[in-house]
Amino acid sequence: MRGLQRRHKSRGQAMVEFALLAGLLFLMLMGIFDFGRAISVYINIAEAAHEGARQLVLRSNYTSRPPDSVIINATLAKIGGGGMVLTEDPCLSNPTPCTFPSLPGVPNTGYIWISPNRTPGNPQVTVRVTYLFAPMTAMISNLTGTGFIMTAGSSMRAEY
Repeated sequence: MRGLQRRHKSRGQAMVEFALLAGLLFLMLMGIFDFGRAISVYINIAEAAHEGARQLVLRSNYTSRPPDSVIINATLAKIGGGGMVLTEDPCLSNPTPCTFPSLPGVPNTGYIWISPNRTPGNPQVTVRVTYLFAPMTAMISNLTGTGFIMTAGSSMRAEY
């Protein structure tokens, strides 16, 4: 009879210990998930920037002006969706294009920026992708803010 009582008490103790540690366990699990998502997004935008620069060099077209749909589409094709929303940087369509990328304001979206100085005297081309990453876990968002900017770029020299 006494052994049955002890086993019943230890089962209750295990439930209380699990209840105390479950919150921390799930927070760590979601943190690992968000960290993995952030690494995946960064790899995607880095590969997309590299592919955009490669397409820009392959086209041999220094005089292209925004919207440069070939470069944008090549960059977008590299990421293959995955919930990432990338568009051409709106500052490129200004009469005097910006010399550096804009920062996106909407979480989980980004801009593709193409270097506006593509002249025969400057064979260097650059494509940069800026992305506003927002963690999914609310507690992690409280620690890092609503989101943080990830930037990846690729520069290539056009050999003509």
